[in-house]
Order: sequence, then C-alpha cells, then structure tokens
Amino acid sequence: MSIPAGKGDRVLPDIEIEYPAGTFVTVTSGKRVQLWLSDHFLPFLSILGPLIVGLVAILKFRPSWLVPAPLITVDAKVTESISPALAAYLFRDWKADAAKAAFMASVCHLAVKRTLRISSLGEEAEASDLLAKQDRRKSKAGRAKWYDLPAATRLVFGGIAKEPSVGDRRRVKNARPDVRDELHRTITEEYQKIRGIDRWSLAAAASILVLGIAVASFSGLFLFSAAISGLLLTVFLVVAMFRHPERFPVATGTFEQFKQAMSLIVGLPMMAIVALVYIGTTEVISEQWPYLMAILLHIVGVIAVLAMLRIPTAKQRQIRNNMLVLNRYLRGEVDGPANVGRMLRALSAFRRCARHRTSLD
Repeated sequence: MSIPAGKGDRVLPDIEIEYPAGTFVTVTSGKRVQLWLSDHFLPFLSILGPLIVGLVAILKFRPSWLVPAPLITVDAKVTESISPALAAYLFRDWKADAAKAAFMASVCHLAVKRTLRISSLGEEAEASDLLAKQDRRKSKAGRAKWYDLPAATRLVFGGIAKEPSVGDRRRVKNARPDVRDELHRTITEEYQKIRGIDRWSLAAAASILVLGIAVASFSGLFLFSAAISGLLLTVFLVVAMFRHPERFPVATGTFEQFKQAMSLIVGLPMMAIVALVYIGTTEVISEQWPYLMAILLHIVGVIAVLAMLRIPTAKQRQIRNNMLVLNRYLRGEVDGPANVGRMLRALSAFRRCARHRTSLD
C-alpha cells in the first residue's frame, strides 16, 4: 500500500486493515497472573531462598550470649539419660582416643552397678564375678536390672564375658578390639536418638528447594536447572563412593551384582553426559541469566543447610557443656551447681574405683 505525496494538511482517506486470525493473543486471567508473577513476584522469590540460608546460618552460629539460659547451666536430668560411653565421646569431642575412654567408662559403669569386679583402671585391669549374667536369665529382677543398663554397657559386658578366663578372671583390655567397631556404632545410634530430628533445618532446606523449583518454572529454566542438579548429584555420588565405600554395600547375587555394575559403569556416566549435552546446547537468553544465578544460589543453599545439620543441636550442646562443667568442678576450678549432687553420686563411685584400685563390690 502506498500514499502519494501531497500537502501535509490534507485529509487522508480512511484505511481499513484486516489482520489474520491469531495475530493478537487474547490475554486470559490466568495469563495475566503469570505475567504479574514474572514481573513482580519472581524477583522476590529469587532472593528469598538466600535470605532463608542466611537466617539458618545466624541461628546455627549464634554467639554465646544468644544461647538460652538452660544451656549455660548443668541439667542433671539431661545428662543422666545418656550412657557413660557416650559421655566419654562427648567429653573427648569424638577424637581418636574417645573409643578407649568410652570402653573404660562402660567397664566402670558395670563395676558401679555390681555386675562385675575390676582390679584397676589401667591396661592390666582384670574383671571377675560375671554371675550377673546368670542372674538375669533366672529371675525377672535380674533381667530388669540387666536391660536397665545402656546398650553400650551391655555390649562391653558381652565382649568381656567372651574372653577366655584364667580362673574367674578375664583381661579387660583383650575385649576392646573385638567390640570397638560395634561400640562406636551403638554410641552413634544413641547420639542420633538424643539429637532427634532437626525439623527447623529440614523445613528450611525443603522451603529453599521449593523456591528454587518455582523460580526455575516461572523463568523457563526448569529442565536446565534439572540438568545442573543431575550433574551435581552424579559427582556427589562418585565422591561419596570413594570416600565412604562402606555406605554402599556390594550386592550378593550374581544378577544383583550385574545390575549394580551396569548402574555404576553405564548409568552414572550416561546421566552426566546427557546433562552436559543439554547444558551445552541450550541457550540462556540475557533476561534469564539473573534467575539462573538465583537458581544456583538456591542449590548451594540447600547443600549448605543440609551440611549444617551436622552442627550439634541445643540439647547436644547442653549435654557436652554439662560434661565440661562437671570436669571443672571435680578439678576445683568452679563451685558446684545446686543440682549436681545426683550426678556426682555416680561419679564418686568411679573416683573410689580409681582411688582404691582394688575390687569393687
């Protein structure tokens, strides 16, 4: 269509233009909501995940003056509920020498409960009088007394009872290597039960994951983000297999071993190759780059929050604080708390055992 040149003030004839169907898309109410979310709410979702991560980090690494008052006092009820073996691990802060201390703490606990007699607390200690094992089989009172002991203490008793005896005496040290791994596993299970479920951290990780999925969906980067997550998951599994092979048991049957080998040799590499190909061939436009950075921050945030689950909870810090305060009290460095008496009754028996270095009955 052309209009011939003429004066600027002339009146042009009416022009009627007919557009083909589908030239202008009708915007529905749902589409308007999606556009509003893309323009306003999506940037807010992009920064909300990192803010949650920062809040969790502040609560986890808060200074001592923000810790509630019960955490800086000795709570006898909390400490009495743990086994002496776990108390040794907590006091030693899970170091390499904690296993030996946990074993001897369980031996002393057996002596205090009059389950066996020990000659000393040194490397040459001998145990005798294991009649309590017979008593727990014959009477209900004996069984109740036996099962009232912590699992770690019962495990140490069973290890000593299996050792060959000279007369009625058994070398305590000989049972330590046989029960070391099982004792560590038992103490870890008890520690996890005391720890409980850190629901706040798990809820924060789930919230960040949902926010990341929402950002990826609204920005059109859902598959791209899934490819990045799959690649990171593959790398994490490979590293975990090399660092902790005991967590990935080997299949027993021939067919199961074949499936396991195929998943490791074929499955994981194929997943990584598909993710890399998709990431390399998919173009991310300039408007999507800020949201891609936000999605990556959400992924890092989920990993960070899950890693912070290893940080001791308030109850665990309270128990270890009790151990340290009692140790300082026994050394005469601080005055004893008002409610320390019940806990010291058990500790005094251990001190008598160390002082006399003779048999306990």
